[in-house]
Amino acid sequence: MNIQFQDKDPEVVLSKLKEAMGGRELSKMVNFSLAGSEMIVTISKLGTSTLHFQYSQNVSGSHFTLSKEKIALAHRPLKGEVTAKIIKVIEKAGGIVA
Repeated sequence: MNIQFQDKDPEVVLSKLKEAMGGRELSKMVNFSLAGSEMIVTISKLGTSTLHFQYSQNVSGSHFTLSKEKIALAHRPLKGEVTAKIIKVIEKAGGIVA
């Protein structure tokens, strides 16, 4: 999964993602954070899953590439559904998912 944002500052991207989560039920179990040159998406409910995205900058903004994922056993049957919801949040925050 590749994500592109026009903003070049990953902190701004993170802020927009958290704002896009708003008061949704999803915001109680999904967290976006930055660690070094990675954005980490943590899903916590009946186990913990993590998605690690490597950050890079290009002329058109910020680029995040999925570099590692650890999916909890309880999350595997729901992976497609949760991924679709996370993609909607990313798009609401101004990101483009490929």
